[in-house]
Amino acid sequence: MNFGRGCGPTETMCGTIGARMSRPGWIDAVERTAGARYSAIVGAVEIALRAGVLRPGDRLPPQRDLAAWLSLNIGTVSRAYAEMQRLGLVRGEVGRGTFLNPVQDPDGPPSLREPVPRQTFVDLSHNFPAHAMHHPALALIRPELDGAVDLGGLLASQVDVGLLRHRTIAARWLGRFGIEARADEVLVTCGGQHGLLLSLMALTHPGDAVLAEELSFYGLKSAAGMLGRSLVGVRMDREGIVPEYLDVVCRRTRAKVLVCTPTLHNPTTATMSDERRREVAEICARHDVLIVEDDVYGFLPDPILRPLAASAPDRVVHISSLSKLAGPGLRIGFLRVPRQLVSAFGIALRATTLMASPFNAEWATRLLESRRIDQVVAAMRAETQARQALVAGLLPRQAILTQPNAYYFCLKLGNGWSAEAYTQAAEEAGVGVTPISLFEVSSLHQSDTVRVCVNAAPDRETLREALEKLAGLLEAGAPPTVRFRGAV
Repeated sequence: MNFGRGCGPTETMCGTIGARMSRPGWIDAVERTAGARYSAIVGAVEIALRAGVLRPGDRLPPQRDLAAWLSLNIGTVSRAYAEMQRLGLVRGEVGRGTFLNPVQDPDGPPSLREPVPRQTFVDLSHNFPAHAMHHPALALIRPELDGAVDLGGLLASQVDVGLLRHRTIAARWLGRFGIEARADEVLVTCGGQHGLLLSLMALTHPGDAVLAEELSFYGLKSAAGMLGRSLVGVRMDREGIVPEYLDVVCRRTRAKVLVCTPTLHNPTTATMSDERRREVAEICARHDVLIVEDDVYGFLPDPILRPLAASAPDRVVHISSLSKLAGPGLRIGFLRVPRQLVSAFGIALRATTLMASPFNAEWATRLLESRRIDQVVAAMRAETQARQALVAGLLPRQAILTQPNAYYFCLKLGNGWSAEAYTQAAEEAGVGVTPISLFEVSSLHQSDTVRVCVNAAPDRETLREALEKLAGLLEAGAPPTVRFRGAV
């Protein structure tokens, strides 16, 4: 039976050459859509593609067949096909027909590219959108930014790895996490993303395979793609990377770098136990694999978990950042690098930004050495826990995957929803979420999960209202047009 799919990419006329295509189910949406008929056709194809009813490579019906099914003149249908070709949705192949193009995967939530967010839109698709909450410890941070500053000295500074004073303070901060670091092992970066980029540049070459969790931060995927590095996903469970699979992938690929997030992994919130960290470090040492530890959320657990860099300082590059502690606008992070690799990282730093801003580094390190820093950390933990409590109270327990100190959670959908269709429906309801496919290193077909960021709402009441909308969509289930894929 035909439940709405077009022809597959290698099929001719959906079967035997010359056979007539039966009417696909997605066409019903055209008849239910108001407005110009050519525009309704384009919209129906877009919706069917987003919902998985149609897929890249499928062949659309011949124009004359579509015109007959919809009782339209051929000119209207031709206009629709021309518009889809202009938009890049389809391509025409002489003698074969019109085929859907592969969808260009985005490298981040659409909200990251929106110039002016809608005032009524609650963007829970990433941690700090334009209308995110004010920092709960802003009053504590402000005095550290208002003190006297050596303006002339900072303006004249050009030290690629960062001023010695700043690196010394950063080394002391890392010591709070059990990482013994000297100032000459620390580099100042323009945030955690910059640290990921520098690590790929300094430790790998174009064409190299780089190991990563099977779900990884889309910023890492973007950096690897731009640099020509191939990410290889490693199986995960609720503690992150599974050691047995890591061992197999290390042997098969002979890759020499692993990038991972042991604490509050983004997006799953998976957190490695001490035993799991030991196993991962031992396997990497056995296969001579260097570890890049993305630890930007390391300050959130209480008590703090021991980073991989604390146990294996000669084999681990440690990435930290103030973006999650003070806000993304500061754009300051720190790399703790094994001493033998400092030179390579310095070259990568000069090739990108030359150096991080000494102004921003001055304020960042003032905050880190402030007596108020513990209060700032406590405020972020308390606010995050309060927001996660709202999640636990408003959404079905079996549908959420999270931890109390995490800035985000995974929402497993069910009830006929695909992640893409749910994301679209949530956006129409005024809430931004992120489909899990954005984090997939390889195709996992986890099309029923989205990530939701709790600290993105300006206040708890706004978050509550947004979560109630998400819960309502979840309970109502997907509309019939979205359910076609499950019937195929």
